[in-house]
Amino acid sequence: MSPRLPLLLALAACGDRLAEAPAPDAVRLTAELSDRAVTEGEPPPTLSISLELPEGWTGTLGLPAVEGLTFTPADAEGRFTLEGEPGSYIIPPVTAEAKGPAGEVETKSVGPFYLDLGVVGPSSALEDLALAPPPPPSPWPWVLGALVVTGLVAALVVWGNRKKAEARVVPPPPPLSPEEEALLAWAALRARADLDDHALALGLSSIFRRYLERVSGFPATALTTYEVLDRLSLDHRVNAAEHDRAQRLLDATDLIKFARSGGGAALFDALDADLRAVIAAMRPAPAPKPEPGDV
Repeated sequence: MSPRLPLLLALAACGDRLAEAPAPDAVRLTAELSDRAVTEGEPPPTLSISLELPEGWTGTLGLPAVEGLTFTPADAEGRFTLEGEPGSYIIPPVTAEAKGPAGEVETKSVGPFYLDLGVVGPSSALEDLALAPPPPPSPWPWVLGALVVTGLVAALVVWGNRKKAEARVVPPPPPLSPEEEALLAWAALRARADLDDHALALGLSSIFRRYLERVSGFPATALTTYEVLDRLSLDHRVNAAEHDRAQRLLDATDLIKFARSGGGAALFDALDADLRAVIAAMRPAPAPKPEPGDV
């Protein structure tokens, strides 16, 4: 029988090594939130977490950290009581890393989870949304990019005083670079007076994810915020400061999109600075100037 491991923030479960490692799906991580919404005066919700490991495997688990939310062990079976100030919270995925007797490694994650604590919020809808397939990419970058390109279309030039007018088509301009496309699309979006904070957050999130797809190659428009940040942590062009800016931008737009929390001109000014800083960090280095005598 596979040992069952409660979450204790570190190591657990050692057994005899087997000659052959079991299939990866034998490692099972489960996490369950007892209530999505808890009104004032009700008992606090609990998060139950367990890790099942095959014999001979060891596991390491981590408890997610959420600002303003306290995790208190409720029993020895991996249940934690969640307490904090009233508000809507996004709990990142619970992760686990399992190592087999032959050195193989399996990583599992469950979540994220959404919780309304003492307030009326959108947790139920958010939980269903988190478990559903990712929505199709937003059309905003394409629409705004089309408007920009349309303004640069080729024109016909008519030569002066000849009996037979000759026309030529101006060649189209070179394609926009990823940073040009992102900054032009974001500028056009902010210039629109008919958009509220929710629409701005949707547009900015799509523009930033589209930019990351073009410069990094991973499908940022189809990944969760947690997965996008995990990919960025592996990019040598992004240091800790730029990674923090990217996380701030994605977390803030997620809160506005899903929880309808935050917004305002000051916030979008700060997110504009974060966007430009990340783009500057990931911009390709200029080509070196040729030395005299180079062919």
